[in-house]
Amino acid sequence: MKLRYLILGALVFAGCSSKDVFVPKKVIDKPLKVKSSKTLQDYTKKTLTFKTLELNYTKPTSFIDDGVRGVYVYYDKNGHKLGKFEKINENLATNGLRLLVIDKKKIIKLPYMVASATQNGNFIAIVFENNAVGLYDLNQNSLIFYKTFDNSIVGKYLKASPIFYQGLVLFPLLNSNIAIYDLKAGNYVRTLNLVDDNLLSNIIFLKIVNNQLFMATPHELVLFDPNYLIDFKGNIKHIVDDGKDLYLFMVGGKVIKLDSNLKKLKTVTLPFADYFAPGICNGKIYTVTKNGYLVEFDKNLNYKVYGGNHFNTDAPLRIYGCKIFNEDRMYEIK
Repeated sequence: MKLRYLILGALVFAGCSSKDVFVPKKVIDKPLKVKSSKTLQDYTKKTLTFKTLELNYTKPTSFIDDGVRGVYVYYDKNGHKLGKFEKINENLATNGLRLLVIDKKKIIKLPYMVASATQNGNFIAIVFENNAVGLYDLNQNSLIFYKTFDNSIVGKYLKASPIFYQGLVLFPLLNSNIAIYDLKAGNYVRTLNLVDDNLLSNIIFLKIVNNQLFMATPHELVLFDPNYLIDFKGNIKHIVDDGKDLYLFMVGGKVIKLDSNLKKLKTVTLPFADYFAPGICNGKIYTVTKNGYLVEFDKNLNYKVYGGNHFNTDAPLRIYGCKIFNEDRMYEIK
């Protein structure tokens, strides 16, 4: 068994060393406006999130204060310092085993470190780094639900967050499963298993799009309905949506547009393109290829390739809205 994994690993690295690269037929010169700052740190390769940013929450004037994954200093209502916490969404931040509810200036002590979390009113749904899940009630000041699952040894990056859906709480686990809790009945319902051919991966996409629920691993996108499941299988790198349709960026350079019933609407291939996580800006989708081209897609997957920028693609890179973060630089898409 160990030999099998060693062989598979060797094949993966052999594939990565291929000389095949994306070569566009036409490149438009379009240098983006760029800002530099010593306080803008790199993203970690495993989590695609900021490393520690020495920012003070009371002075959110820096151009890098985009509301995600920054580490800020917080204070309580009396002005006493609470310490540094890493924002994981608009109203939650973490520091070790502590979870801060920002608007309430309330610190919750938890049994394990948080992988992802979502707040809905007085409830906070939490996925822990040990692949356990919990539901915290701010009114009761306690975890009202906690359940452990088999720990996962797969790469824990591109982690989706829990969602509240039609009276249910869906927890994206780190081993290709979705744990479901009935908020009204107050009990654990079941676990949906998205494992395909024993390819364990964490959930990379869990979202409601066009009033339908979708979940995905790097190997499969599933449309969930209480009465049926529809799936789309492939080697998925990234998924974005425009609120109506889904756009899958695949290994090898293919981009696929699906409607909310997983019907394929259009496919375009940029041979050998290796994409960084895409983002949506002003109705268009932008991504950067491994060899440094900025690619713009419209909703019909017509695309333009831009050059003239100096992205360091050997360093982590992230697109957030109309901003591209790369090392100590932020590029603005207009």
